[in-house]
Amino acid sequence: MMNNMPIDMNSLKSKRQTLRVQRRFKAWQSVWRFLALLGMMGGLIWMLSWPHWVIKDKSQIKIVGNQLLSSEKIRQLLKLSYPQSIWQLPLHELTQQLKAEPPLKDIHLTRQLFPTQITVTVKERQPIAMGTSSQGDGYLDAAGVWIPKKFYKKDTKIETEQDLTVLGFEPQYRSYWLEIYHLILQSPINVMAVDWRDPSNLILKTELGTVYFGPYGNRFREQLRILAKMREISSHIPPNRGFYLDVTNPRSPSVRLVP
Repeated sequence: MMNNMPIDMNSLKSKRQTLRVQRRFKAWQSVWRFLALLGMMGGLIWMLSWPHWVIKDKSQIKIVGNQLLSSEKIRQLLKLSYPQSIWQLPLHELTQQLKAEPPLKDIHLTRQLFPTQITVTVKERQPIAMGTSSQGDGYLDAAGVWIPKKFYKKDTKIETEQDLTVLGFEPQYRSYWLEIYHLILQSPINVMAVDWRDPSNLILKTELGTVYFGPYGNRFREQLRILAKMREISSHIPPNRGFYLDVTNPRSPSVRLVP
């Protein structure tokens, strides 16, 4: 037989009141969260639309790290239209755009709010040789990237790492240049010019004189080694007599007198 348990009506009433208070509190919490979110969104929209955060002209483009290229030239290469909101500038696209320019090796763009500006940090390619190509006069870096002379001001003095001239350079020679330049640096014979104007005969101007190598190929390393051994031969030729050295066949090098 079950015993009847006394029911405390006051206790039940108190619990119901507590639950109602908790529900009201949770409802107000939701309202305040919603209002706070609206406030944050409104603040963000206000920040993005604030007229002071606008790039109005090129003076707000700060260039850092350039030595050969002028700041004005880099601003021109950006090809920006003004005015633009600093938040809407496509920094990634602008970075890739500048990286595609031959004189620039690496680029980093950052936004700055106070003062409002874009900072462009550049790393330039270092020319190691002057030269000519079908594109006109220009410079060559160690990686075989051709830099047309038009990128630099006329009064800009380009000091190359090597006293070297490259004639007749074309883009298809880039992979060859990587090996040629490396081997030239290692050679005991000083090379002043690389003449590529005749693809069937690579010509080097050296301290020993003009040297014919024939078409560039995998014998180039051996040809340079043989050339170093011809130092004494060339010294016995009268200085007033024209000649060139021929190492087209490294097994049978020769000295050719010019008629």
